[in-house]
Amino acid sequence: MKNHSLILALAFFSACAGKPDSQETTQVEELKNVLENIAFTVDTVIIDSGDSIIDTKNVDGYVKKFYSSVSEDGMLLYIFDRRRLILQEIDLNSLKLVHRYPFEMEGPDGVSRFVLTFGILPSGDFLVKDIFGNAALFSKTGKKLKSIKLNGEDLLQNTSLEPFAIGNDLFVDLKSEKLYTVPRNYMTKEIFFAVMDSAGQTGEIFEIPEFHRVFKFGVEYNSGGGGSSQGEELKLQKPSNLVLLSSTYGNAIYVFDPELDSLYYKAFPHEIAPLEKDIEIKNQVSSEGEFKAEIEKLHTQIDYGEFYWDKVTQRYYRFASIGLPRAALDSPKRYEFFMFAYDKNLELKGETKLQGVAEIPESGFFKDGKLWSYVNVEDDLGFAVFTFNF
Repeated sequence: MKNHSLILALAFFSACAGKPDSQETTQVEELKNVLENIAFTVDTVIIDSGDSIIDTKNVDGYVKKFYSSVSEDGMLLYIFDRRRLILQEIDLNSLKLVHRYPFEMEGPDGVSRFVLTFGILPSGDFLVKDIFGNAALFSKTGKKLKSIKLNGEDLLQNTSLEPFAIGNDLFVDLKSEKLYTVPRNYMTKEIFFAVMDSAGQTGEIFEIPEFHRVFKFGVEYNSGGGGSSQGEELKLQKPSNLVLLSSTYGNAIYVFDPELDSLYYKAFPHEIAPLEKDIEIKNQVSSEGEFKAEIEKLHTQIDYGEFYWDKVTQRYYRFASIGLPRAALDSPKRYEFFMFAYDKNLELKGETKLQGVAEIPESGFFKDGKLWSYVNVEDDLGFAVFTFNF
């Protein structure tokens, strides 16, 4: 393991004057910012692929969210090579590629040639979805275990959404025997949260009105030969026992508790960073230059990331960034970065502004109390491993 000796001391809250008596101690500890004096080191590790090749395009940038996933115990990493239709199994203790499992394109066990997402479930099986909305569960040896057919026609009958929208962001929760999706349509500005039985035939469709504001931040450019569109991301995840629906536009989330079968909205009292974006942009533009300018405006506002759960500290963590204005669009982009901590009940326990950091983890994972984030090391798969000292 190569240690880059990056040690950052981060502090921004002043120490309380005076020594509290024993009766006050508990209250002071409960209110303490757990990130107040955080320091961490970053080590870089590289995966040994042996005689095989790990195509880093499957874990580069945004697509790593779709084709890589980690077993629930944090011991194994799986990467699906969408070009060769091979599932690669990596032992994160030995840092070696240990198995390769071929998948079929067609036939009864076919995954199709247009795989959109491929990820492991807590059961050890894999959820595979294609660009046409088809979904199925597979074993890691390539056997189709179950096709998932969602009853969008009945479930969305009281909305103006098309039935296929029921499959947006499908999340399978085998433990609770539920399926979750986020049906939406950016044209009609509708968005819902769906909770279904494990067969996807019955369930409840929840309105999530607080998230309608994501439509304020979409930019669309249409030309005769095509166009572009971009907006705020939505993320549906279950880092621990709660299902979280978050967005990049702000810190507020919707929380679904499978045990109580309840959905609620929660905003966090952050003090050091904006709670959400606060800017007016053009939703429709007439040129590529205008499109780039509006997107640039969006990213000079706060962008909130996904949630990470650490079993060791029993906390959720989240990062956010603000892009600093630049003189020209081709100038290097610089950011301010923030980190937040929450307890298992999603109560805010700490926040800090990160100093001297070039980038923050994206679609990483916690293993043994350390945060792992993908990095490309001269076209080899590597990880930046963050060791925190709270």
